[in-house]
Amino acid sequence: FRKTNKWNEKSRAIRIRDKYLCRVCITNKYNTNYRYTYKDLEVHHIIPLSEDYSKRLDSDNLITLCRYHHELAEKNEIPREELQEIVRQDI
Repeated sequence: FRKTNKWNEKSRAIRIRDKYLCRVCITNKYNTNYRYTYKDLEVHHIIPLSEDYSKRLDSDNLITLCRYHHELAEKNEIPREELQEIVRQDI
């Protein structure tokens, strides 16, 4: 899935929506080093593909994160509910 054109297009669209910034860094939580992090960005599935594959391209299930915050999100050290709330906020 992650090598498909649909995913590449959606991933790019999410980064554009999020202004090529880590959305968690902007909140200045979870040991953020820089408020505006634009390096090593990844698009994270808030609800993992393994739990609900149908949400794989849903914009409200995707968020741009730096590598550090992506790892925390994958370990559920950043609650899903908080990530969903961040997505609902405009930057």
